[in-house]
Amino acid sequence: MTDEERAAVARAAENLRSDAGYTRAISVDLLEELSPSVLFGPHGAAVCRVLEVGYGLDEEGARRLASARHPAADRAYGTAWDRWLAEQPKDAPCQGEGHARLMAVPGAGPSQSPIGHGFSVLVDAVRGSARLRGGPDADATDEHGDEVLMDPWRTALGALLDAAMALGAPHLVDGQVGTVLTSAWNAVLGSVPDPDDDAAALG
Repeated sequence: MTDEERAAVARAAENLRSDAGYTRAISVDLLEELSPSVLFGPHGAAVCRVLEVGYGLDEEGARRLASARHPAADRAYGTAWDRWLAEQPKDAPCQGEGHARLMAVPGAGPSQSPIGHGFSVLVDAVRGSARLRGGPDADATDEHGDEVLMDPWRTALGALLDAAMALGAPHLVDGQVGTVLTSAWNAVLGSVPDPDDDAAALG
């Protein structure tokens, strides 16, 4: 509102490309709270519940989730991904491949994943918790220069990705697939909230 603030915003936007999908700001006013479904699909509130656990995860919780993760969870997670890819309008070349840590398939469909950007946000949440509460051995750099989580954080992240898939896209995880994907969540955090009940998912 002041000349100084306007000059600061102008400086911040100097190098911004004209086609950038964002803008820089020095303050934001919250005008309206939108439904989590805008970001994470019809069961966005349930995805938010998983995100809350990811943001609050400590090392003991990571160990408990990691030890409770079902041995067949990677396969079940991949099955859910294959079911979603089969629903998408464009051919998905990665269908039928291993999807143990898949978070998005740009171009396969408008949402890029069964829960929008939920998987990517969850990865960031657990990485942040690992840095904050896991100590120097929580992550490392691999041979490609990429940051990777170390166990128990890595396997705990897998358990939360499983839960996010099961709660955020329940139509993809019927029967045994759903049972496998929710086993660690059930063992550590109690019963799975009804993905159709936003109050239960956030409660």
